[in-house]
Amino acid sequence: MFKATLTFTQTKRITLALTMTFAAATLFTACGSDDNSENTQPPETEMSSENQSNIEAIEDTPPSEPEAEVVVEDEPVAELDQTDNTMASEEDVSGTSADTAAQADEPKSEGAQNHVVTAEGLVYNPLVVKINPGDSVSWRNMSTHNSESIDGLIPEGAEKWNSPMSENYQRTFTQEGIYVYKCTPHIGAGMGGVIIVGEPVNLEQIKNADVTGGAGRLVRKAISAAESM
Repeated sequence: MFKATLTFTQTKRITLALTMTFAAATLFTACGSDDNSENTQPPETEMSSENQSNIEAIEDTPPSEPEAEVVVEDEPVAELDQTDNTMASEEDVSGTSADTAAQADEPKSEGAQNHVVTAEGLVYNPLVVKINPGDSVSWRNMSTHNSESIDGLIPEGAEKWNSPMSENYQRTFTQEGIYVYKCTPHIGAGMGGVIIVGEPVNLEQIKNADVTGGAGRLVRKAISAAESM
């Protein structure tokens, strides 16, 4: 009987101890949760307060004034320079026009000129040359050729000429009239030419000349050119 009672008492004590242990564990767990909640909440509150302070500080900050727009006005000096350049250009154009008009009004210089006649095969080019008194005639490319005046086919009192064979030659004419010349070795082929100095004062003399062959051909060319003047 005593053993049974002792066993029951021990069992009851164990049960009570287990119950108290469980209760203590539960209480400890609850306290731990409360501690964690208390420890976590303040930072959130503190963070919220800090954010609120920042928001209030932003709201209290006065808006910044817009930057003043800088407007650069055109300098009148540049416009003045452009005006000056335009005026200078107009003056240049006016000056050029005036110079041109002055040059047009001035009489052209009537200085002596040189006219070139070139031997091309058995032909002198040009065949007929019209010049002013005081001008010169130059014969070029005269290989195997010469230039010789024809008797009776130059003005009366004019000086005759006969250039060296195969040499270029130049002569100045001062007396007006028609001059018919030939290439001595090739006159049979009609090689020669006509020079009319100023007015053809001896045209009737040329018309009345009794010539035939190559010289006659040159006379006909001289008459036609003189009559067309």
